[in-house]
Formats: sequence, structure tokens, C-alpha cells
Amino acid sequence: MWVPDFRKNALYQRSLDVAHEVYRTVEEDSRNIRESEAIQLRKRAVRITKKITHAIVQQNIKMKFKSLNEAKLELELLLKQIYKLCDKKRIDEFNGFNIDCYADQVMKLLNFHFGEYKKKGIEFKKIKSRSDSE
Repeated sequence: MWVPDFRKNALYQRSLDVAHEVYRTVEEDSRNIRESEAIQLRKRAVRITKKITHAIVQQNIKMKFKSLNEAKLELELLLKQIYKLCDKKRIDEFNGFNIDCYADQVMKLLNFHFGEYKKKGIEFKKIKSRSDSE
């Protein structure tokens, strides 16, 4: 069974960028962020990358969708927390903007992957129905 190299995948690379930016921001604004918030931000960033990696190497389409949906949910929760911290002036606005930009790229790639898998699923159904009719 062939497993794709997830390290070359653009979605994986962008999720690493989000994680790197979160870690850098937490380190830079460590005086303003509580330790519990810093740990929560870091965990969410790592979970996003982990779920995306799991989805890329997964062979089962349903499991791929599940992992990608979980990654999308984690990304939304991360952004919600970042926005709250920016509103409270505990994270520099520029750092929040950088995380938002990387997260936006990840979200676009997630939606692209959902579309690609959906197209492949429709093609498989069409091929299956043709062979059934013969």
C-alpha cells in the first residue's frame, strides 16, 4: 500500500507555519499571556498539524474527512482564542494578524481538499454505476 509523503503536502506545510507562528507569538508576548493560555494555544496548533498529517496518510476516505473536519474545528477554536487575546491587548495585533493569515491559507487548503475528495468520490460512483448497468 502506497502512503503519500505528507511532508511535501502544501496543507501540512501551511499547518506547520501556523504552529510556528503560534509558538513565536507565545514566546514574544509571554509577559502578557498566562501560562495556561500559552499551553492551550500550543496544544491547539500541534493538534491541527497532527490531524492534517493523519488525514494525508489515511487511506479510508471517511477517516480522511473526519480528521480534516477535526483539524478545521481546532483551527476555528485557535482563531477564536487568538481574537479574544488580541481584543484584550494580550497579543500584539501584528502577531494576531500573522496567525490569521496563515490560518486563512490552511482553511483554503482544507476546503480545496474537501472538494478534491468529493470530486473523486463522485467519479468513483459514476464508474461503479456504469459497470453495474452492463
